[in-house]
Amino acid sequence: MKHKIAILSDIHGNATALKVVLSDAKRQEATEYWLLGDIFLPGPGENDLLALLKDLPITAAVRGNWDDCVLEALDGQYGLEDPQEVQLLRMTQYLMERMDPDQITWLRSLPMVAKKEIDGLRFSLSHNLPDKNYGADLLVDNDTEKFDQLLDEETDVAVYGHVHKQLLRYGSQGQQIINPGSIGMPYFDWSALKNHRAQYALLEVESGELVNIQFRKVAYDYEAELELAKEKALPFIEMYEELRREDNYQGHNRELLADLNDKYGYVEDVKQFFQIDEPKENGS
Repeated sequence: MKHKIAILSDIHGNATALKVVLSDAKRQEATEYWLLGDIFLPGPGENDLLALLKDLPITAAVRGNWDDCVLEALDGQYGLEDPQEVQLLRMTQYLMERMDPDQITWLRSLPMVAKKEIDGLRFSLSHNLPDKNYGADLLVDNDTEKFDQLLDEETDVAVYGHVHKQLLRYGSQGQQIINPGSIGMPYFDWSALKNHRAQYALLEVESGELVNIQFRKVAYDYEAELELAKEKALPFIEMYEELRREDNYQGHNRELLADLNDKYGYVEDVKQFFQIDEPKENGS
């Protein structure tokens, strides 16, 4: 039997890009789908995005670091003094004002790592490392010993997301390592390679053999996605506009975040929504 597996990662709330990826995967006759996390934010996708995923034969899914940020915001782990935490609170507020609360139960249920076996071929799926879904351990130019953290004696192929770049390489013992890239916000260091296409990967397994690996890049209307974000009153819209048009996201620019928080009154928004009475120290 031939299996065609579409690997989806780092959607980041971009339902417009997801829609064209799923149309392409259908044309490629994908038989199942694996979801590698970072489903929501900073894009506007919520119930509309989930509706696209709802009827897919998703046979494995793991939780990303942005998914954890949503859960941490809901669990009261963020305060008002760090502009980045205010951003995550305000964006989580945006989600919760629009999304079915039952989906949070599903989000919490997602594991950090999943194992799949296809006709005897053994796969390990994680967003980043199996026990750490954030950080820079698996940047594409890191040494092989870093990537060996994905592998054990029971893994033939490791699949991960997080770094927003398509990658094909081997571990030190010869196992395969694959990154499908990002659907919602691909990253580029070399300007001539920059484009606005959504990325995913398609694997073919037949009789226990990995017979094909395709890295797909699919064009979509990124201006329509930006207009949708504006229509849906997405917070931090200036940052999303820069992301969509320049492929640059300033999510770690605390000075910019502080300015936008002040400009739009986001601190007061989240203070009321999450019923935060007093500013919290970081880590409290």
